[in-house]
Amino acid sequence: MEKGERKNVYKVYNKIGSWFAENRYVDLVEKTYLNDILQHLATDAKVLDLGCGDGKPILEYFINNGVNVLGVDASKQMIELAKINFPSTRFLLKDMRELDLDEKFDAIITWHSFFHLPADDQPDMFAIFKRHLKPYGILLFTSGTERGEAWGMNGGENLFHASLDTAEYQTLLQANQFEVLRHKVNDPDCGGANVWMAQYKP
Repeated sequence: MEKGERKNVYKVYNKIGSWFAENRYVDLVEKTYLNDILQHLATDAKVLDLGCGDGKPILEYFINNGVNVLGVDASKQMIELAKINFPSTRFLLKDMRELDLDEKFDAIITWHSFFHLPADDQPDMFAIFKRHLKPYGILLFTSGTERGEAWGMNGGENLFHASLDTAEYQTLLQANQFEVLRHKVNDPDCGGANVWMAQYKP
C-alpha cells in the first residue's frame, strides 16, 4: 500500500519544513566527518551542500569555519528558511537529480538527503557528483546498509528512504573514479548513520 510521496520527497519537506527545522537534532554528530573534509580544503575552497535543508547544522559549521558554501535543496520552504538563517550565503532551489552547474567544488555533502531518492534514481547521481567535483574533491553521503525502502514518520508525514546495497555503491563509486576513504556502517557516534566518504581521483 502506498504510504506517501516516494518520487519527490521534497514535496513533503514543503509541508513539514518549519517542524523539521525546529525538531532536527542539534548535536553536530557529523562533526568528525566534517573535520576530515576541512583538513582537505584549501583556503579558497568551495563546498556544495546538496539537500541543505535550512542550513543547520552542516552548512552552518562550514560557514563558521570560513568556507564558501553553496546550499542546494529542492524544497522551497527549506530554502526560504535557509536564506533567513544565512542571508549572506548562496542558495539554489533545485532537485539534485537535475543539477548542472557551471562550477566545480572541493567537496560535496549530501548528508541524509541522497537517501530520499528512489533506488532507481541513485546510480545516475554519481556522474552528477563527479561532474561537480574538482579532481581529488571529497564526496560525503549517507545510505542504508542493504537494498530496500523504509518509511519514517516526521511532522505527521511519512518520509520515504531508499538504499542500494553496499556492493552496488562500491561499484558505482569505482566506475566514476572515486576511491573510498572511509565507510562506517551504523556509526554509533553518528546517530547510527551508514557513512561514506570518497575522493574523486580522475
